[in-house]
Amino acid sequence: MPYFYYLRHYFDPDMDHLALKPRVNSGDNADRYNLGYVQNAISGQVLAEIIPLTEIGNTTLTSLDPRFMLEDPQLPQGQNTKIDPQYPQYLLADANGFVFYHEGLITVKKLLNVRGDVDFHTGNIFFVGDMAVHGDVRAGFEIQANRILVKGMVEGGVVRARGDIALQGGARGGVSARCLITTGGNLRLPFTEKAELRAGDTIYIERTCQHATVFAGANLVVKDRLQGGIIHARNTIYVANQLGTPTAAPTAIFLGYNAPRIRQLEKLDVRLDELATRVAHYTAVAGHLPPDATTTTRKLAMAKQKLALFQTRRQELWEMLSADEKQTGSCRLVVPGTVHPGVEVSIGRAFLTVDKRYTNVVFQLQDDAIVIIPYTPKPKSHA
Repeated sequence: MPYFYYLRHYFDPDMDHLALKPRVNSGDNADRYNLGYVQNAISGQVLAEIIPLTEIGNTTLTSLDPRFMLEDPQLPQGQNTKIDPQYPQYLLADANGFVFYHEGLITVKKLLNVRGDVDFHTGNIFFVGDMAVHGDVRAGFEIQANRILVKGMVEGGVVRARGDIALQGGARGGVSARCLITTGGNLRLPFTEKAELRAGDTIYIERTCQHATVFAGANLVVKDRLQGGIIHARNTIYVANQLGTPTAAPTAIFLGYNAPRIRQLEKLDVRLDELATRVAHYTAVAGHLPPDATTTTRKLAMAKQKLALFQTRRQELWEMLSADEKQTGSCRLVVPGTVHPGVEVSIGRAFLTVDKRYTNVVFQLQDDAIVIIPYTPKPKSHA
Protein backbone atom coordinates (compact mmCIF):
# COMPACT_ATOMS: atom_id res chain seq x y z
CA MET A 1 0.00 0.00 0.00
CA PRO A 2 1.54 3.35 -0.99
CA TYR A 3 1.90 6.03 1.65
CA PHE A 4 1.83 9.72 0.82
CA TYR A 5 1.60 11.46 4.20
CA TYR A 6 3.11 11.39 7.67
CA LEU A 7 1.45 12.31 10.99
CA ARG A 8 3.90 14.32 13.06
CA HIS A 9 3.12 14.57 16.79
CA TYR A 10 3.88 17.44 19.11
CA PHE A 11 3.44 15.23 22.15
CA ASP A 12 4.64 11.73 23.01
CA PRO A 13 2.03 9.32 21.59
CA ASP A 14 3.52 6.43 23.56
CA MET A 15 3.68 8.11 26.97
CA ASP A 16 2.52 5.68 29.69
CA HIS A 17 1.80 7.25 33.08
CA LEU A 18 1.89 3.78 34.68
CA ALA A 19 5.49 3.13 33.63
CA LEU A 20 7.27 6.36 34.50
CA LYS A 21 11.00 6.41 35.13
CA PRO A 22 13.11 9.03 36.94
CA ARG A 23 14.82 11.47 34.64
CA VAL A 24 18.59 11.78 34.89
CA ASN A 25 19.92 15.34 35.05
CA SER A 26 23.26 16.67 33.85
CA GLY A 27 24.96 15.49 37.02
CA ASP A 28 23.80 11.90 36.46
CA ASN A 29 21.41 12.19 39.39
CA ALA A 30 17.94 10.68 39.09
CA ASP A 31 15.05 13.08 39.82
CA ARG A 32 12.48 10.86 41.53
CA TYR A 33 10.09 13.73 42.24
CA ASN A 34 9.43 14.97 38.70
CA LEU A 35 8.50 12.07 36.44
CA GLY A 36 6.32 13.85 33.87
CA TYR A 37 3.05 12.22 34.92
CA VAL A 38 0.89 14.23 32.53
CA GLN A 39 1.25 15.85 29.09
CA ASN A 40 -0.46 19.22 29.34
CA ALA A 41 -2.21 20.85 26.42
CA ILE A 42 -3.42 24.45 26.26
CA SER A 43 -6.42 25.39 24.13
CA GLY A 44 -5.15 26.37 20.68
CA GLN A 45 -1.91 24.40 21.02
CA VAL A 46 -0.77 22.34 17.99
CA LEU A 47 -1.00 18.63 18.80
CA ALA A 48 -0.29 17.01 15.44
CA GLU A 49 0.40 17.85 11.79
CA ILE A 50 -0.12 16.10 8.45
CA ILE A 51 2.98 16.40 6.26
CA PRO A 52 3.24 15.22 2.62
CA LEU A 53 6.12 12.79 2.27
CA THR A 54 7.35 14.82 -0.70
CA GLU A 55 8.28 17.57 1.78
CA ILE A 56 10.42 15.22 3.82
CA GLY A 57 13.99 14.50 2.75
CA ASN A 58 15.03 10.94 1.85
CA THR A 59 17.43 10.83 4.78
CA THR A 60 14.66 11.72 7.23
CA LEU A 61 12.21 9.24 5.73
CA THR A 62 14.13 6.29 7.12
CA SER A 63 13.70 7.62 10.68
CA LEU A 64 9.92 8.00 10.52
CA ASP A 65 7.67 5.82 12.65
CA PRO A 66 5.88 3.47 10.21
CA ARG A 67 2.76 3.51 12.43
CA PHE A 68 2.09 7.09 11.41
CA MET A 69 2.64 6.75 7.66
CA LEU A 70 -0.71 7.53 6.03
CA GLU A 71 -2.37 6.91 2.72
CA ASP A 72 -4.96 9.68 3.26
CA PRO A 73 -4.41 13.07 4.98
CA GLN A 74 -6.91 12.28 7.74
CA LEU A 75 -6.20 13.76 11.19
CA PRO A 76 -7.23 11.48 14.10
CA GLN A 77 -9.48 14.08 15.71
CA GLY A 78 -10.82 13.09 19.12
CA GLN A 79 -12.69 14.78 21.95
CA ASN A 80 -11.76 18.39 22.79
CA THR A 81 -9.62 18.81 19.66
CA LYS A 82 -10.26 20.73 16.46
CA ILE A 83 -8.79 21.14 13.00
CA ASP A 84 -7.30 24.56 12.40
CA PRO A 85 -9.77 26.33 10.05
CA GLN A 86 -7.00 28.35 8.39
CA TYR A 87 -4.39 25.60 8.23
CA PRO A 88 -6.28 22.27 8.00
CA GLN A 89 -3.10 20.22 8.23
CA TYR A 90 -2.89 21.06 11.94
CA LEU A 91 -4.83 19.46 14.79
CA LEU A 92 -5.30 21.78 17.77
CA ALA A 93 -6.35 21.38 21.39
CA ASP A 94 -9.84 22.81 21.92
CA ALA A 95 -9.59 22.91 25.73
CA ASN A 96 -7.04 22.93 28.53
CA GLY A 97 -6.26 19.40 29.64
CA PHE A 98 -3.99 16.44 29.01
CA VAL A 99 -3.42 14.91 25.58
CA PHE A 100 -3.32 11.19 24.81
CA TYR A 101 -4.58 8.59 22.36
CA HIS A 102 -8.02 7.12 23.08
CA GLU A 103 -9.38 4.44 20.78
CA GLY A 104 -7.08 5.58 18.02
CA LEU A 105 -7.95 9.27 18.27
CA ILE A 106 -5.94 12.14 19.69
CA THR A 107 -7.95 13.32 22.70
CA VAL A 108 -7.75 16.08 25.28
CA LYS A 109 -9.33 15.38 28.65
CA LYS A 110 -10.14 18.28 30.98
CA LEU A 111 -10.28 16.27 34.24
CA LEU A 112 -7.21 14.37 35.42
CA ASN A 113 -8.00 11.41 37.68
CA VAL A 114 -5.03 10.16 39.67
CA ARG A 115 -6.11 6.63 40.64
CA GLY A 116 -4.00 6.30 43.77
CA ASP A 117 -1.52 8.21 45.91
CA VAL A 118 0.74 11.01 44.75
CA ASP A 119 4.10 9.52 45.65
CA PHE A 120 7.23 8.09 44.02
CA HIS A 121 5.05 6.27 41.45
CA THR A 122 3.63 9.53 40.09
CA GLY A 123 6.06 12.23 41.14
CA ASN A 124 4.86 15.82 41.41
CA ILE A 125 1.90 16.61 39.15
CA PHE A 126 1.34 19.99 37.49
CA PHE A 127 -1.86 20.12 35.45
CA VAL A 128 -3.66 22.90 33.55
CA GLY A 129 -7.18 21.51 34.13
CA ASP A 130 -9.07 20.11 37.13
CA MET A 131 -7.60 17.23 39.14
CA ALA A 132 -9.05 14.49 41.36
CA VAL A 133 -6.63 12.47 43.49
CA HIS A 134 -8.22 9.21 44.65
CA GLY A 135 -5.59 8.59 47.32
CA ASP A 136 -3.21 10.62 49.51
CA VAL A 137 -0.67 13.30 48.71
CA ARG A 138 2.45 12.04 50.44
CA ALA A 139 5.14 14.04 52.23
CA GLY A 140 7.52 15.85 49.93
CA PHE A 141 5.24 15.79 46.88
CA GLU A 142 3.35 18.62 45.21
CA ILE A 143 0.30 18.90 42.98
CA GLN A 144 -1.00 21.93 41.14
CA ALA A 145 -4.12 22.36 39.00
CA ASN A 146 -7.10 24.59 38.30
CA ARG A 147 -9.46 23.01 40.85
CA ILE A 148 -8.48 20.06 43.05
CA LEU A 149 -10.25 17.27 44.93
CA VAL A 150 -8.15 14.99 47.15
CA LYS A 151 -10.11 12.02 48.45
CA GLY A 152 -7.39 11.01 50.89
CA MET A 153 -5.02 12.87 53.22
CA VAL A 154 -2.43 15.50 52.47
CA GLU A 155 0.43 14.52 54.78
CA GLY A 156 3.34 16.89 54.48
CA GLY A 157 2.57 17.59 50.82
CA VAL A 158 1.89 20.77 48.87
CA VAL A 159 -1.41 21.41 47.06
CA ARG A 160 -1.89 24.52 44.91
CA ALA A 161 -4.97 25.50 42.89
CA ARG A 162 -6.21 28.55 41.05
CA GLY A 163 -9.81 27.67 41.96
CA ASP A 164 -11.40 25.73 44.84
CA ILE A 165 -9.79 22.87 46.79
CA ALA A 166 -11.59 20.10 48.68
CA LEU A 167 -9.63 17.66 50.87
CA GLN A 168 -11.80 14.80 52.06
CA GLY A 169 -9.11 13.38 54.36
CA GLY A 170 -7.67 16.56 55.88
CA ALA A 171 -4.18 18.07 55.99
CA ARG A 172 -1.39 17.34 58.44
CA GLY A 173 2.19 18.56 58.68
CA GLY A 174 4.93 18.05 61.21
CA VAL A 175 8.42 19.04 62.29
CA SER A 176 10.10 17.65 59.16
CA ALA A 177 7.07 17.52 56.83
CA ARG A 178 5.86 20.88 55.61
CA CYS A 179 2.20 20.84 54.60
CA LEU A 180 0.95 23.74 52.47
CA ILE A 181 -2.50 24.16 50.92
CA THR A 182 -3.03 27.28 48.82
CA THR A 183 -5.96 28.27 46.62
CA GLY A 184 -7.31 31.33 44.90
CA GLY A 185 -10.87 30.27 45.80
CA ASN A 186 -12.51 28.37 48.67
CA LEU A 187 -10.91 25.60 50.72
CA ARG A 188 -12.90 22.84 52.42
CA LEU A 189 -11.44 20.07 54.61
CA PRO A 190 -12.44 18.00 57.67
CA PHE A 191 -9.44 18.93 59.85
CA THR A 192 -5.94 20.36 59.79
CA GLU A 193 -2.97 19.99 62.11
CA LYS A 194 0.40 21.78 61.89
CA ALA A 195 -0.29 22.85 58.30
CA GLU A 196 -0.36 26.18 56.47
CA LEU A 197 -3.62 27.05 54.72
CA ARG A 198 -4.04 29.96 52.28
CA ALA A 199 -7.26 30.81 50.48
CA GLY A 200 -8.34 33.78 48.41
CA ASP A 201 -11.90 33.31 49.68
CA THR A 202 -13.36 31.28 52.59
CA ILE A 203 -11.92 28.29 54.47
CA TYR A 204 -14.36 25.70 55.88
CA ILE A 205 -13.04 23.20 58.45
CA GLU A 206 -15.60 20.58 59.44
CA ARG A 207 -13.94 19.53 62.69
CA THR A 208 -10.68 20.81 64.19
CA CYS A 209 -7.94 23.29 63.35
CA GLN A 210 -4.87 22.61 65.51
CA HIS A 211 -1.60 24.56 65.60
CA ALA A 212 -2.03 25.75 62.01
CA THR A 213 -1.11 28.92 60.16
CA VAL A 214 -4.14 30.20 58.27
CA PHE A 215 -4.62 33.03 55.76
CA ALA A 216 -8.26 33.40 54.70
CA GLY A 217 -9.01 36.09 52.12
CA ALA A 218 -12.63 36.30 53.33
CA ASN A 219 -13.85 34.14 56.23
CA LEU A 220 -12.83 31.14 58.34
CA VAL A 221 -15.44 28.67 59.60
CA VAL A 222 -14.41 25.96 62.11
CA LYS A 223 -17.30 23.67 63.05
CA ASP A 224 -15.64 22.27 66.20
CA ARG A 225 -12.34 23.44 67.79
CA LEU A 226 -9.59 25.91 66.92
CA GLN A 227 -6.59 25.25 69.15
CA GLY A 228 -3.22 26.95 68.78
CA GLY A 229 -1.76 28.61 65.70
CA ILE A 230 -1.77 31.96 63.92
CA ILE A 231 -5.02 32.79 62.14
CA HIS A 232 -5.64 35.62 59.67
CA ALA A 233 -9.01 36.41 58.07
CA ARG A 234 -10.30 39.49 56.28
CA ASN A 235 -13.91 39.49 57.55
CA THR A 236 -15.28 36.90 60.01
CA ILE A 237 -13.99 33.94 62.00
CA TYR A 238 -16.57 31.48 63.36
CA VAL A 239 -15.54 28.77 65.84
CA ALA A 240 -18.46 26.61 66.93
CA ASN A 241 -17.27 24.81 70.06
CA GLN A 242 -13.87 25.80 71.42
CA LEU A 243 -11.27 28.53 70.80
CA GLY A 244 -7.91 28.11 72.54
CA THR A 245 -7.01 25.45 75.11
CA PRO A 246 -7.20 25.09 78.91
CA THR A 247 -3.37 25.00 78.90
CA ALA A 248 -3.19 28.34 77.01
CA ALA A 249 -1.50 27.01 73.89
CA PRO A 250 -0.46 30.10 71.86
CA THR A 251 -3.47 31.05 69.73
CA ALA A 252 -3.42 34.36 67.84
CA ILE A 253 -6.37 35.71 65.84
CA PHE A 254 -5.94 38.57 63.34
CA LEU A 255 -8.96 40.16 61.65
CA GLY A 256 -9.49 43.05 59.27
CA TYR A 257 -6.54 42.88 56.90
CA ASN A 258 -6.11 41.38 53.44
CA ALA A 259 -4.55 38.04 54.38
CA PRO A 260 -2.34 37.61 51.26
CA ARG A 261 -0.91 41.10 51.85
CA ILE A 262 -0.14 40.20 55.45
CA ARG A 263 1.79 37.18 54.20
CA GLN A 264 3.65 39.30 51.64
CA LEU A 265 4.55 41.75 54.41
CA GLU A 266 5.90 38.93 56.58
CA LYS A 267 8.03 37.61 53.71
CA LEU A 268 9.30 41.12 52.94
CA ASP A 269 10.31 41.63 56.57
CA VAL A 270 12.38 38.44 56.46
CA ARG A 271 14.10 39.57 53.24
CA LEU A 272 14.69 43.06 54.66
CA ASP A 273 16.38 41.58 57.74
CA GLU A 274 18.60 39.42 55.50
CA LEU A 275 19.52 42.37 53.27
CA ALA A 276 20.22 44.67 56.23
CA THR A 277 22.60 42.04 57.65
CA ARG A 278 24.27 41.66 54.25
CA VAL A 279 24.71 45.45 53.88
CA ALA A 280 26.25 45.67 57.35
CA HIS A 281 28.67 42.84 56.51
CA TYR A 282 29.74 44.32 53.17
CA THR A 283 30.14 47.76 54.76
CA ALA A 284 32.47 46.37 57.41
CA VAL A 285 34.54 44.45 54.83
CA ALA A 286 34.71 47.24 52.26
CA GLY A 287 35.76 49.89 54.75
CA HIS A 288 36.45 53.24 53.09
CA LEU A 289 37.33 51.87 49.65
CA PRO A 290 35.94 53.88 46.73
CA PRO A 291 32.94 52.48 44.76
CA ASP A 292 33.82 49.81 42.18
CA ALA A 293 37.21 49.31 43.81
CA THR A 294 36.55 45.68 44.72
CA THR A 295 33.98 42.96 44.25
CA THR A 296 32.81 43.60 47.82
CA THR A 297 32.07 47.28 47.19
CA ARG A 298 30.10 46.39 44.07
CA LYS A 299 28.12 43.81 46.05
CA LEU A 300 27.52 46.47 48.71
CA ALA A 301 26.09 48.88 46.13
CA MET A 302 23.78 46.18 44.72
CA ALA A 303 22.60 45.15 48.20
CA LYS A 304 21.83 48.77 49.10
CA GLN A 305 19.86 49.20 45.88
CA LYS A 306 17.83 46.06 46.53
CA LEU A 307 17.26 47.08 50.15
CA ALA A 308 15.84 50.42 49.02
CA LEU A 309 13.49 48.70 46.54
CA PHE A 310 12.23 46.31 49.21
CA GLN A 311 11.70 49.17 51.67
CA THR A 312 9.63 51.00 49.05
CA ARG A 313 7.55 47.88 48.42
CA ARG A 314 7.00 47.39 52.15
CA GLN A 315 5.79 50.97 52.47
CA GLU A 316 3.33 50.41 49.60
CA LEU A 317 2.01 47.25 51.26
CA TRP A 318 1.65 48.99 54.60
CA GLU A 319 -0.34 51.80 52.99
CA MET A 320 -2.69 49.23 51.42
CA LEU A 321 -3.07 47.47 54.77
CA SER A 322 -3.80 50.79 56.43
CA ALA A 323 -6.60 51.34 53.89
CA ASP A 324 -8.07 47.97 54.98
CA GLU A 325 -8.63 49.38 58.45
CA LYS A 326 -11.65 51.30 57.16
CA GLN A 327 -13.47 47.94 56.91
CA THR A 328 -12.59 46.62 60.36
CA GLY A 329 -15.87 47.80 61.89
CA SER A 330 -17.67 44.88 60.24
CA CYS A 331 -15.16 42.23 61.41
CA ARG A 332 -16.34 39.59 63.86
CA LEU A 333 -14.89 36.71 65.87
CA VAL A 334 -17.92 34.57 66.71
CA VAL A 335 -17.68 31.73 69.25
CA PRO A 336 -20.98 30.09 70.31
CA GLY A 337 -18.91 27.68 72.41
CA THR A 338 -16.01 28.36 74.81
CA VAL A 339 -13.10 30.82 74.57
CA HIS A 340 -10.19 29.94 76.87
CA PRO A 341 -7.88 32.46 78.55
CA GLY A 342 -4.66 33.30 76.70
CA VAL A 343 -6.16 33.69 73.24
CA GLU A 344 -4.87 36.87 71.56
CA VAL A 345 -7.31 38.78 69.37
CA SER A 346 -6.37 41.60 66.98
CA ILE A 347 -8.92 43.52 64.89
CA GLY A 348 -7.11 46.10 62.82
CA ARG A 349 -4.74 47.83 65.22
CA ALA A 350 -6.78 47.00 68.32
CA PHE A 351 -5.50 44.15 70.50
CA LEU A 352 -6.93 42.09 73.34
CA THR A 353 -5.68 39.13 75.36
CA VAL A 354 -8.53 37.01 76.72
CA ASP A 355 -8.10 36.98 80.51
CA LYS A 356 -10.89 34.60 81.53
CA ARG A 357 -13.16 31.91 80.16
CA TYR A 358 -16.05 33.10 77.99
CA THR A 359 -19.01 31.27 76.49
CA ASN A 360 -21.28 32.24 73.62
CA VAL A 361 -19.64 35.55 72.68
CA VAL A 362 -18.69 37.83 69.79
CA PHE A 363 -15.51 39.92 69.61
CA GLN A 364 -15.85 43.11 67.57
CA LEU A 365 -14.61 46.70 67.35
CA GLN A 366 -16.32 49.54 69.18
CA ASP A 367 -14.73 53.00 69.42
CA ASP A 368 -11.38 51.58 68.22
CA ALA A 369 -11.32 48.98 71.00
CA ILE A 370 -12.24 45.30 71.02
CA VAL A 371 -15.38 44.56 72.99
CA ILE A 372 -16.95 41.22 73.93
CA ILE A 373 -20.72 40.94 73.58
CA PRO A 374 -23.17 38.02 73.86
CA TYR A 375 -23.70 35.99 70.71
CA THR A 376 -27.26 35.97 69.45
CA PRO A 377 -27.72 33.59 66.50
CA LYS A 378 -29.91 34.72 63.68
CA PRO A 379 -33.26 32.89 63.60
CA LYS A 380 -33.49 30.31 60.84
CA SER A 381 -35.73 31.20 57.95
CA HIS A 382 -38.60 28.77 57.23
CA ALA A 383 -39.41 30.26 53.86
